[in-house]
Amino acid sequence: MKFKITTLSENNVAQSGKQLIGEHGLSFYIQAENRRILFDTGQNLALSNNAEVLGIELSRIDTVVLSHGHYDHSGGLKSLLDCNSDFTLYAHPDVFGRKVKGAGDNPKYIGIPVDRKVLEQKGINIQLDRDPIPIAPGITTTGEIPLENDFETVGSLFYLKKGEGYAPDTLADDRALILDTDKGLVVLLGCSHRGIVNTLNHVTQITGCKRIHAILGGLHLGNASDEKLEKIIDHLHAFRLAKIGVGHCTGPKAFLALANEFTDRVFLNTVGNVMEF
Repeated sequence: MKFKITTLSENNVAQSGKQLIGEHGLSFYIQAENRRILFDTGQNLALSNNAEVLGIELSRIDTVVLSHGHYDHSGGLKSLLDCNSDFTLYAHPDVFGRKVKGAGDNPKYIGIPVDRKVLEQKGINIQLDRDPIPIAPGITTTGEIPLENDFETVGSLFYLKKGEGYAPDTLADDRALILDTDKGLVVLLGCSHRGIVNTLNHVTQITGCKRIHAILGGLHLGNASDEKLEKIIDHLHAFRLAKIGVGHCTGPKAFLALANEFTDRVFLNTVGNVMEF
């Protein structure tokens, strides 16, 4: 199948001459035949503006897939609800958890800023599942991603509010989106909290395809050690990636390490970028 992917929300904006807005967030608009899909929605500072500038009608969105339940990937639901209540929302059952960053005296709420009850009252069809789910022809969610290697961990910053206390958030709701394109598999990533290598290994296991044509999204490697980056880069070679588009939470150090290794296959994704597969 053929797909057209437009980046609606990203941390960076290219010098395009258009009035686009960057934010700490991520959102991809996917066109596939007659389907109009959002993978994540950004944090809600940029979605409506960038969609209007790029000529994308949010009122025509029929499907929203959330990579996980953090505000910078789900906050744009507010803008979407202002013009559209006729879409299906796909996510993991843990996506509406009370997610916080840090624990103790000053935890910061970083979960979805739209209450589930509001979505239900608007008539949104909410589909929650831990397994891979086909959401359109040629488009499948990864479902829950196993933590299998010894060098990719979720980290110690994320917690879930449980009653009066806190529990570590393993971010089991983190997942990616698989597009089966004419050029091969393309994997859209939210933050890769469960690890980019874990994610791509899972994709190959559920699809039976060992080669991945392209990845696009965040890798959450801003604080990664040199040793961790070396291991990740070593494992990425196995997937024979033709395109590596990164941004959002990837971090400049990781971007440079990837660019040094994979050269012109790597690019910094920005708001307004359009890719066709």
